[in-house]
Amino acid sequence: MSALRRVLEEITAARGGTSLDEIARRLEIGRDEVDAMVRYWIRKGRLSADDIAAACPSGGCGGCALGDDGKPGCGTRRDGPVLLAITVRSPEPPENGK
Repeated sequence: MSALRRVLEEITAARGGTSLDEIARRLEIGRDEVDAMVRYWIRKGRLSADDIAAACPSGGCGGCALGDDGKPGCGTRRDGPVLLAITVRSPEPPENGK
């Protein structure tokens, strides 16, 4: 099975409970490769990515993975990395039974 397919299967099996760093570690591939594969699946419509930090208060809350020792994280980091929710989309049914 290709690494590309394995990344999709890891995300599908995790049901939102993992990180791309963890997937890279489990599959023994680089994080940049995982990022590229996720972008591929997003372009193909099999995954979607939503910036969940956009809903954070401007001062942050400190309750997410981007916080540090209870200090606010994502709400205060508008110019750097953002926290994304990657979700699996159902494959589109073939047109006209093809």
